[in-house]
Amino acid sequence: MKKFYIFFLLIFLVQITFGQTFSSDKLSKHVHYLASEELEGRALGTAGKDKATSYILDHFQSAGLQPFFPSYKQEFDLKVNLAWVKATNVVGLVEGSDPALKQEYIVLGAHYDHLGRTKDRKDYYPGADDNASGVATLLELASYYGKPENRPKRSMIFIAFDAEESGLYGSKYFVDHVSADTLGQIKAMFSFDMVGMLSKNGGLGLKGIGTLADGKELAHKHARELQVKNVSSMIEMRTDTDPFGRRGIPAIHVFTGSKSPYHKPADKADLLDYPGMEKVAQYTADLVDDLAAQPEIAAINRMEEKRGKEGTHYQRFTYGLTFGLGSSRHLYKDEFYDAKSDVAASGGVRFQYRFHPQFSLNLEGLYNYNSSQSAQGTFSREGIMVPLNLQFGTNFYVFAGGYYTHYLKAKNGDQKLDFKDNLREQEWGANYGVGINYMRYDIRFQGTRGFQSIYKNGPKVMPTGFYISFTYNL
Repeated sequence: MKKFYIFFLLIFLVQITFGQTFSSDKLSKHVHYLASEELEGRALGTAGKDKATSYILDHFQSAGLQPFFPSYKQEFDLKVNLAWVKATNVVGLVEGSDPALKQEYIVLGAHYDHLGRTKDRKDYYPGADDNASGVATLLELASYYGKPENRPKRSMIFIAFDAEESGLYGSKYFVDHVSADTLGQIKAMFSFDMVGMLSKNGGLGLKGIGTLADGKELAHKHARELQVKNVSSMIEMRTDTDPFGRRGIPAIHVFTGSKSPYHKPADKADLLDYPGMEKVAQYTADLVDDLAAQPEIAAINRMEEKRGKEGTHYQRFTYGLTFGLGSSRHLYKDEFYDAKSDVAASGGVRFQYRFHPQFSLNLEGLYNYNSSQSAQGTFSREGIMVPLNLQFGTNFYVFAGGYYTHYLKAKNGDQKLDFKDNLREQEWGANYGVGINYMRYDIRFQGTRGFQSIYKNGPKVMPTGFYISFTYNL
């Protein structure tokens, strides 16, 4: 009888030892190295970031992943301030076990770059939660799926993205440079970005899981040891899910909240919840195993429509709130002097329709104030301005077009002016300028010039202006 109990005790111990799929100790080891001072915050163009690249590549190889491209490295050049630096995505493949379904892919990704050293160079940004936690989870999932007994029916692409902090450049580069056939066979994408604070967050966020037709049901089905939150069909724009979502690919942000010292030197490895990360890894493996085995992975209609149309990887229609501040003046073309410039401002809404990846039409509705200095003090006008511009470019762009303004009131010094007499109530003119777009934000430098004098009769006085405009795209 004693031997019988010893036998079952040994079986129990073996199950504990070998039945544990993921290890908090291994997750902790990854994070402590990636967030260490040796890697100096993993900033672009630094030796520390290159060490992180090598660490991830070595792990992909040892886990049994094959290179997705001819090499594990997908390199591209990126301009940071005035210097060009080499950025590197690390991409590995686990081929599916089903002869037919292995032609389809599920992507698991996490960005590994961070902010580097502080400005005074005395400290560094460890980026333990953001995003050594996501990379550690990705590496352990690579080890899991790299084992022959865990191969899913569909193929798995593992991507450690570079240059996320600079503007999602790594994930953008991947979707822009993988073949159209391959991109069309990517059925879902999961991005692990900040997954180290499960207990503090009270659950796991899965924003975007609702873009899968049965995503919400799938999310709750496997939530045995943790609570799932934010199972919406909105794709997160501030992480690597965004470029995939814009191509009509269901993209899920796996996230335990901004509970760590976000983008601060205090985001250190000792603060993370490693048992919680173990639960996140196990939960994701269960969910992905289920998803990869389905006869068909279907997206909701909105995503299918994006995927089904040629070239709809860009968002066709956007709108936002805009505000501009600058100066204006009035040029007295028939006189020997010009009015001195004064304050100009505008604010309102902006609508953009992109009919080509590089071309769009922008329509704005603005309340406009412009003024200049006159002999009586300040000459000012207020009205409704409607600019219409053709834009060329995306991140950096140029634009030109025309505007119409209907003026509501005007003053010269303390005197209110009447549009029934000599002052022109309507104005047509030209817009032109350059702009920069970063995710949801636009900054534009633009000039305006009227085609007509502000007076119906009398001296020819031409209105001009210069604005710096800021737009937040909703």
